[in-house]
Amino acid sequence: MLSQLTRLKLFYTSVGISLYALDVGNNSDKASERNIGPQLKAWDVSKLAKVIIMKGAGKGKFSVGDDILDILQKAKMKDPDALYFFQDKFGLVQMIATLKTPYVAVLDGYALGGALGLFIHGPFRIATERTIFAVPEVGIGAFLNSGSSFFLSRLDGEVGTYLGLTGNRLEGIDTFFTGIATHYIPSSRLAALEDKLIDLETSEHDIIQRVLEKFVDKSPVERIGFKQDIRETIDRCFSHNSIEGIVAALDREKPSKWTRETKQKLLSVSPTSLKVTLETLRKAKKMSLVDCLKMEFDLIQKYLVTRDFHEGVEATFLSKPRRKPHWEPPHISDVSDEEIDQLYFTEPSPNLLTLPSTLDLRQYPYSRFSLPTEKEVRLAVTGEGPEFRIEGRLKEKDEIISWFKNGHKGKWGVEEKVQDIINRKTVATEEEGLVWNPHL
Repeated sequence: MLSQLTRLKLFYTSVGISLYALDVGNNSDKASERNIGPQLKAWDVSKLAKVIIMKGAGKGKFSVGDDILDILQKAKMKDPDALYFFQDKFGLVQMIATLKTPYVAVLDGYALGGALGLFIHGPFRIATERTIFAVPEVGIGAFLNSGSSFFLSRLDGEVGTYLGLTGNRLEGIDTFFTGIATHYIPSSRLAALEDKLIDLETSEHDIIQRVLEKFVDKSPVERIGFKQDIRETIDRCFSHNSIEGIVAALDREKPSKWTRETKQKLLSVSPTSLKVTLETLRKAKKMSLVDCLKMEFDLIQKYLVTRDFHEGVEATFLSKPRRKPHWEPPHISDVSDEEIDQLYFTEPSPNLLTLPSTLDLRQYPYSRFSLPTEKEVRLAVTGEGPEFRIEGRLKEKDEIISWFKNGHKGKWGVEEKVQDIINRKTVATEEEGLVWNPHL
């Protein structure tokens, strides 16, 4: 119910405090954001607060879409709370991304769209076998928000573009290997993990990292995230800077169930949202987190008065039975890139985003707790990283894997992830060893 607020439980030990933000069906309503923000700020400056744990209640969900319905109703009534909702949420995102106190987010269920802001920006992001991740905004004529443009644009290759444009879900361990989660821990171990974290007498991130690693599931895996052929197709097709280019690239691929379903998904969602989302992600690659939040806040003001947003939400959440939205314009060919730029990216909206602090970042400060990225492996293979300027680049598979395992202090999943990247992105040569191939 929208009237129900997020419940906060404090667990005091002699040296530690943990926060549990418990979802009661709608963890992203305005009152909830206002409850969480001040408490996080207080704990971040407290010497007693050693670790903060954020999780959903019940089945672990962070959002079920009720916040979108509330926003729609407020937008129809021209209620300024429709915009203030995002003002508060974006301030919370900035706070989570820049917290000094270790923040452990547990996604033992599903989170959709804007609710992911409570999860994706923290240094420790735990997924379980029940985790479901999705950014389905384009399917309801909506918009990326809560810093999703910053996070998605920094995933490996074109994975973020693919997820943002299709709204397709990732589940369980796949969220770990794609970089969405930093740890994969079985749901049955979470209670013991929480007890261990609460008993800690330190707020050092590296120690918390070692504790989390003791609870991860180290079972062998059949694949690393996407199947290799699908992963390669995603990078080839979604690297284009226009929706028309992406669709044409899918047509050039060998026909398969995946290419057909992906193309159909792109052609079924809001053409306007699709094009705005692609341009948002491309711009976000070069922006800081705060700049991304400002861009999203600007776009939100334009979306709240568009027909597609109202149509998408009503068709998806209000119509009984649920019906297919009628987009306007209905086809991607009816929406030019020039129109998108003129309507959404040229003139600023009237209201500027005000954030609680001046803190900002271009890369997440605790990315070392995640699995290595493709960019990091590329810098090692090419020798372009600053660490390799003296001793030279890494040329052999075993030394590359060993270097990353040592750098990540034996973190589980590093060997599997680096091996997958090497298999997809390098070519073995007799004279030079492994060579990075940007065309793979």
